[in-house]
Formats: sequence, structure tokens, C-alpha cells
Amino acid sequence: MSTLTARAELILAKAKQLDAIIEANNLPYPSFDNDVLDRLPKDLQAHRWAIANDANDLKRLMRGPVMQTLDIAHSWTDSVALMVINHYKLASAVPEYGDASYAEIAATSKLAESLCRRFIRCAIGNNIFDEDPESGKVFHTESSRQLATRPQLHEAIGFQLEDVGPAAFKLPITWTKYGQEDEEPNHCAFSVENCSDKTTYDIYASDPERGRRFGAAMQFYTQDESWDLRHLLTSFEWTGVDFDLPGASIVDVGGGQGQVSHYLARNSQHLCFVIQDLPHVIDVARDQVPADVRERVSFEPHDFFELQVATDAAPVAFLLRNILHNWSDKYCIKILRALRPALRPGTRVLIDEYILDDGPVKDLSRRFGFQVDMIMASLFNAQVRRVIDFERLLDLADSRFVMRRVGKAPGPTSHSVIEIEWTA
Repeated sequence: MSTLTARAELILAKAKQLDAIIEANNLPYPSFDNDVLDRLPKDLQAHRWAIANDANDLKRLMRGPVMQTLDIAHSWTDSVALMVINHYKLASAVPEYGDASYAEIAATSKLAESLCRRFIRCAIGNNIFDEDPESGKVFHTESSRQLATRPQLHEAIGFQLEDVGPAAFKLPITWTKYGQEDEEPNHCAFSVENCSDKTTYDIYASDPERGRRFGAAMQFYTQDESWDLRHLLTSFEWTGVDFDLPGASIVDVGGGQGQVSHYLARNSQHLCFVIQDLPHVIDVARDQVPADVRERVSFEPHDFFELQVATDAAPVAFLLRNILHNWSDKYCIKILRALRPALRPGTRVLIDEYILDDGPVKDLSRRFGFQVDMIMASLFNAQVRRVIDFERLLDLADSRFVMRRVGKAPGPTSHSVIEIEWTA
């Protein structure tokens, strides 16, 4: 068992290493007024997370078992302060590199001055904004500056705090109403929160402004390094001698605008891609194909719950990227079974998903998967799965689906490609 001194010295040693890296890259030292650490090369980001993890452990140890638990229970107060700041765009009421009085912030935002003061001061405890002790004026930290200057961050926070959070707190009520084993997407906590019997997607479709925010939030999250499409190239051998052959094709199921297919076409020699999605999505996607891949990409309107149509030249694979985590087991099984008419012995089904560790994770940089799992439970009655969950899913769908390997790219990603072979 480590002494407090040993824990602190470990953090100190790692901090010295990071200081040396910062100096070698001619960067200023980190502060709450700049975002230096994100400017480090990608291969050096692990150094910052190592310090963050150790410091977080030390903080929790010092808080003690009761206070650290109460910290979690009270964290809604931090969330509501951020929600108010985000909703009323208080960050935009402060000059990017200047200051503003609470009266000026109130005049710009149309939120009462007393409320501006109360909620901003609560947020200052988390280094969101700061206040000059002499003038009483508010100025930006880097966190609040990002809120003011990054529209998609603003949308992502609104989505989490005004849509997902309120729904998540309805999970116990939802389970009481529908049962803990219910798998229907319109029986989710988001539907209960919105007093609706519609699915989350249908609720957003009927509310264009919230739907727009949902889309912007998804764009923000997929800009993260862990979602970079380059990870696909090292998690599966797309250019294998028995795969990337003249005439070979991959069906990109639920492929949206086709960005994944475009990327894989550029990084393979022969593979062609058939992008499937709902008709209104395909109508837009057809007009957005880059010229350099146009001859290797085609489109097909298709609902992935409906049976695939067998073709003379069977695809070498069906790709499902970020599809199954939006659905409960019942509907994932339906999606997988719908593939069967078009499968031939040896056809691959490639599932690219965020895969959870089969055990608890305390690492700050890897906890996001468990947080996404909570979001899926709240919005879709769905889940992020472990490898063992996918094995069970395949067995329930059809025993002829055989998992061959799980390929995880090196580096900062929790996405993996599960390679499945149809063995009939």
C-alpha cells in the first residue's frame, strides 16, 4: 500500500517528464487560460492522462469515502450551473479576451443579473470563467472561451444537459412502468421524460430544433481522435490478398452519407462499396460523392430491418459501423438475421463498434465507453456491448455466424472491428 508521499512523488516524476516534453515542443506551460496539452503530438497524449489518473486517485483518497460519494451526488449542481450558462449563452456575453460586469452579461443574455452571478460563480469553482477580485468583472478561462467559440461544443452540452440528463434520471420510473427486460425503443427513458410513446428518433423528427442540436452534438463527438477513420485500417486487413480483389464489394449497412465507404475506397485497390440507408438519406448522399471514388461507390435504398436481397455476385462483406449500439438485443438480432438471404459461405460480417472492457475501468480516458452505455440505455433502451455480449448476440441470431477475431487498433480508440464469418 503506497504512502501519500509515494503517490505524490509518482505524480511529481510524471509531471517532470511532461514538463520536459512541453519544453521540447516549445509550448507554454499548462494553465487554465490555455489549451496547451491538446497541442501535444498524438503519441504523447498518454503522458497527460497518466498524471490525470494518479491525481484523480489522490484527490478521491483525500476526500474520503463519504465525501467522494457525496461529490457524485452533488455533481448535478455543477451540471445545472453549466446548463444555465450554456442555455443563456453567458460565455458569448463575455469578450473573448476581455471582461464584462454581471450587469453587462445580464443585458446581453437576458438572464437576470442575480442569476448570472449565482450560476457563474458556481461554475467558477470548476474553472469555467474567473472573476477579478477588485473589479468584480468576469473574464474567460479556456473552458468558458471554448463554450463561446465552438458552436458544436455548445450544442453537445445542450444535448447532454437538456435532453439526455433529464431522461437518464427517469430510468427507475421507466423500469417500473415497462419492466427491466423491456426492449422496445419507444419504451426508453427519453420517451418517458417527453411524455411520449414515440422513439427518440421520432421525437427528434417532430421537433426540428432539438433534432438539429442532436445532429450537431453527434458531429462534435465524432470529431474526437478515438473516432478517426484511420483506426479502421489497423483493426482489420482490408487489403488482404483474399479480400481486396477485382470485383469484390462491401455493403455498408446504414452507411449514411458514405464517409466510411469513401475512406475505405481510397485506402484499398479494388474494393467497391454499396452504401445502404433509408431513401431520404440516399437521395442526399448520391450528390455528395467525391470525384476520386465515384466509380467505386454506389447506393441502394434499404431498411436494415428488412431482408437483404441475394445477388449473383455476393459481397465479400457487410459492414455495420456504429449501428448495433443504438438497438436492444431483440432488434440487433433482427438486423443480423436480415443479412442471411445475401450471405454465402465465407462471407464476412464486420461490426465496427465501441466495445466495453469486461470489468470496471477507473482510467479517466477510457471511462467514456461506460458513459456512452448510460446514454444508450436512456435514449434507446440499448447498450454498448462487451465481446461476450456480441458472442451471445451472434448465437441468438444464428449459430452459423462465427466470430473469427476482434481487431482493436493501437492508440486512443475503444472502437474495434469484430470479424464474423457466415459458415453455412
